[in-house]
Amino acid sequence: MPLFPVILSILYLLVFPASEAGASISNRLYRVDIRPHKDYTRIIVRLAEPPVYNLTTIPGSRMRLVIQDTGGTLFKKFRRYSDRNIGGLTFLRRGDSLLITFQVAPLAGYRDLSRPDVSAITLDIGAPFKTKITGPAFQGREKIWSGVEKLVRDFDPPLKSEIPFSPTDRQILKNFLDENDQKLFMTAEAALYRGLLSEAEEIFTQFASRQIPVRPLAMYRLAETWYKLQKYPQALSAFREAEKLWPAYLGFNPGVTFYYGDSIARSGDLAQARLLLTGLVGRLADKKYAPALLVRLGDILSRQGHDREALAIYLNVAENFKDNKANGMALMRRADLQFLQATPWNYRPLSAAYLNASRQSGDLDMREESLFKHVLLESIHGDAGEALQLVTSFQKKFPRGVYVAVIRTIREVLVADVYRNTAWRKDPSSLVRFVEEQHDYLSGCVEQPGFLKTVATAYSESGRPIELIKLLDSVVERQWAAPIAPDVYLEIVDNSELIGDMVTAERAIKAFLRMFPADPRSREMTERLGEVYFTADKHQQVKETLLWLLNKGEKARIPESYYRLGRSLWTLQLYPQASRAMDIYLAAAPVRDSRLLPDAYYVAVSSRENTGDRKGALKLLDAALKLADNRRREEFIYKSGDINLRDGNISRARAMFEQLDKNGKDPDWQKLARQALATIETKSAVR
Repeated sequence: MPLFPVILSILYLLVFPASEAGASISNRLYRVDIRPHKDYTRIIVRLAEPPVYNLTTIPGSRMRLVIQDTGGTLFKKFRRYSDRNIGGLTFLRRGDSLLITFQVAPLAGYRDLSRPDVSAITLDIGAPFKTKITGPAFQGREKIWSGVEKLVRDFDPPLKSEIPFSPTDRQILKNFLDENDQKLFMTAEAALYRGLLSEAEEIFTQFASRQIPVRPLAMYRLAETWYKLQKYPQALSAFREAEKLWPAYLGFNPGVTFYYGDSIARSGDLAQARLLLTGLVGRLADKKYAPALLVRLGDILSRQGHDREALAIYLNVAENFKDNKANGMALMRRADLQFLQATPWNYRPLSAAYLNASRQSGDLDMREESLFKHVLLESIHGDAGEALQLVTSFQKKFPRGVYVAVIRTIREVLVADVYRNTAWRKDPSSLVRFVEEQHDYLSGCVEQPGFLKTVATAYSESGRPIELIKLLDSVVERQWAAPIAPDVYLEIVDNSELIGDMVTAERAIKAFLRMFPADPRSREMTERLGEVYFTADKHQQVKETLLWLLNKGEKARIPESYYRLGRSLWTLQLYPQASRAMDIYLAAAPVRDSRLLPDAYYVAVSSRENTGDRKGALKLLDAALKLADNRRREEFIYKSGDINLRDGNISRARAMFEQLDKNGKDPDWQKLARQALATIETKSAVR
């Protein structure tokens, strides 16, 4: 079908809609009442006749009431009006219509109490009337849905005009700029074309600030750059200044004209924007990209709250340009108008439409956008496991796309949903595989009760402590892991000690103590650090780490800490402190480790002996000899005899050595005992 006549017919409907045919000023505004109530504000617009009007929501938390074929007073006194629900009412005449635009509170909705036979419009604005948009039926998907609402409300990127970029002819620049400035200007245009907007902004700002012949051109390019940077007010201001300086340029560069028109529309002046853009589309009606430009015009209308007019454009383009890229664009935009009304019971045809659009489109941006919306619908309303696979596939196809941050959030929500609704205890290996595949997206899982314990148990039952340590190491410092980070460090320590990886255990304990010094378990972790040092024979570090246990009022959480401290102090020849540490350990009768008792007694005896307290040493030896299954019994018997001998208690010493000689089983201790007895006999004979 020929482009030109179809484009013009669609434009005619836009410029002269049927509802405006033969319109004339037939109604009149004469009064406005604003009545604040407890939960809402009532606006009553009084007219001479029952009005024909429409009420739309526009960007910037504003509403616009358009009353057709109406004139009357443009009340200025309401511009400064403000209450908790509304504020800043402005009145404007646009053609044959009267526009009333006002700010609304973010949480406010509205209800329309007007009646067709009454010459007034009555609106209530307030939180009780906030429309509840249909959300997901599946618990746990609310975060995705709230993100969708925010995306629809706030995600307002610059539109692609589909008009080819028009660089400035260098021959023109030669007439006004020297060689260096020519290159610089062309560099800026190249940066603008490639999307290096900060670089383009910096250079064009320099040219726009100079009083030179190319300043108007620089202003247009700077405005275009600001538009693409989403600095819409600055862009509009620059466009208007450039137009004053060089209005004819808009006829040379249709792409710039499109950005100018959209900037005007974003400012709220839809009538001027429509006039400029319909003229542009009409001028380009014979171009292949004209239908796509029509779709973009529909996008502008939709964003300004004129969904019916936008839908008319989409339907016409979809019907008349089936072999044009604009066909897919129009079909997708038509689907967009139904997006927020989708439910788990009716979303599938809409989801399929997006998927088909993605498969059929030859445009990369369209493929990404339509596939994203397909995935988004499935993530809100479909099975979590299947949606998670779709999200993962989307990330692989578009790893650096527009929706990177959004799709990440969606995946995190779905991962949590799958985790929450799966019976992992029956299949721990599947949980291991799941968390390893999704380890970057577990933020929602860590909020689930018992998540860490469940995962650790699954790895334990699968016999994979090394893999568990690697997993926990990779997530523990993530911001979203903060609520369970202390427990994660403890789990790393436990499993590192289990496999003998004391280097990792030491690192994890130190990280825990550095990050969570006020945690109730920090004392215990300090003691465990002492254990790590003790295992590595780092006795000085053991002393530095555990010596505080000897302070008044302190008590170890791990009784063996006193043993390790005492043993290390003894090795460092700090006998008084070693004796104190071992005394405390030996006094903790119910919780002592029987395997350590013989050595603990030995260190305690040796420390007493080295401080000259032989009596105390002998008392400890008497207690040690009463230990059951004491493999060092013969050593202690000999030690008791030796101390008694040096203390002058010959009879007691002889008795101990004779007992060892007669009943001993270790030939080495028997030999030493016999030698001691021989020495005693020799000394006795001399006397």
